[in-house]
Amino acid sequence: MKITFLVPPPIDGNIPERVAGCAYLLYYVPNIFLLSAAAILEKEGYKVKYIETTIKKWDRGHFLTFLKEDLSDVYCFYSVNLSQKTDMQALMDIREIRGKVPIVFFGPAPSDRPGEFVIDEDTYVVRGEPEYTMLELVKALEAKSNIRGIESVSFRNNDEIIHNVNREPIEDLDAIPFPTRHLLEERDAYYNPKLGKRPFTAVCTSRGCSYRCIYCVPSSLSFSRELEYKHHVGRKPPVRKRSPENIIEEFKLLKSQGYKAANIQDDQFVWGEERTVKICEGIKDLGIVWGCSARSDHLNEPIVKAMAEAHCKFIDLGVESFNQEILDYVRKDIDVRKNEEAIKLVKKYGINAKINIMFGASPLETMDTIKKNREEVKRLKVDQVMYNIANPFPGTEFYKIAKENKLFVYGDYKPVNVAKEANIAYPHLGKADLENAVRRANFEFFLTPRFILKNIRRLGSLDSLKAIFRKLF
Repeated sequence: MKITFLVPPPIDGNIPERVAGCAYLLYYVPNIFLLSAAAILEKEGYKVKYIETTIKKWDRGHFLTFLKEDLSDVYCFYSVNLSQKTDMQALMDIREIRGKVPIVFFGPAPSDRPGEFVIDEDTYVVRGEPEYTMLELVKALEAKSNIRGIESVSFRNNDEIIHNVNREPIEDLDAIPFPTRHLLEERDAYYNPKLGKRPFTAVCTSRGCSYRCIYCVPSSLSFSRELEYKHHVGRKPPVRKRSPENIIEEFKLLKSQGYKAANIQDDQFVWGEERTVKICEGIKDLGIVWGCSARSDHLNEPIVKAMAEAHCKFIDLGVESFNQEILDYVRKDIDVRKNEEAIKLVKKYGINAKINIMFGASPLETMDTIKKNREEVKRLKVDQVMYNIANPFPGTEFYKIAKENKLFVYGDYKPVNVAKEANIAYPHLGKADLENAVRRANFEFFLTPRFILKNIRRLGSLDSLKAIFRKLF
């Protein structure tokens, strides 16, 4: 069987980012979650393709021409909330041109709402972690056998939607083949400006997060498994970690393939000093620059020192707010002083401190707390900040709060560019207030001479910097 993973052209011109899964595209990151599922299929002897039309600059006409000429036996879509309408349009195009060919959806949006995707008896949803479920489903489709026993699959039988029982999270992540990066047709299109080198890729060393933030949309794969587990078990799934030896082996493979930069796509990379230092010791002689996300309270001096020596160039810290009451409300479970200590520690070792600040995740937010955030960013001389307006994603505790308290300005969740547009409003802090606040904060940070001069050197040209500004303003 020939299986093709597709990223279709966006119907509105805005390209959804599918790896983090919560914003529109700033730069291309390889979807290693999709490529891991592809690796399982390829290992079993299936012919696998990956067509990312947005990198190819295809319009819908080009996509339709491809479908008329293509002879794939199964089409697969890794779908996030922001891509749902685009992906469903692609489904209709396939039905118009290819008829009843099987279509499989996976990712956080279909894991959360499978009934919205299985519109006919030839469409299927793989919920949660995709690798082994996808393989079993493809084998069943090839053999035309019954799929009722395949865990974490949803499908339609006449007018009934069947949701098979939940599959337990994968225990042994080391057993999963490394992502099929050779399927990427235009490797140099992928890039992370915080690292500044090509070829660039992504790596996942763990799955899940053990914390309880009400707003959190973790990496799209972790969100998929979290939604699946919560729907069927009622709580978050356990964190699973790859062994240091397996991670080091993948980095050595990346070195042999010519990669110079990698983003560790975990929700939280630092799971203890011993493991982190062991990974760093194993990759430091490879010369690959990399970055990651980490909780401030998981960092200490030995860890940050080891990361710096292993060529870590940035650590993404989910600060969210410099107000302790707001952090307590959103259940961040961290002391605001720990965030300040972590920023200073990271900078001490020459690693860029990149922080995330979210406006409006709590009714305790005011124009004064927003102003305080801007002042703290300036005082601490943060290397980079991502200001966003909180948007309650389906499947989060924040979504339930927003619905119960009628915070949604459009009546319900709507995909918006959270760097620009508000989807919520409070009686004392309206939609325009939040949008003006994030615009002012971005102008205040990104248009300083210090930031521009530093990042022109890293990005290589003013045009690259302008491309980022266009997404923010």
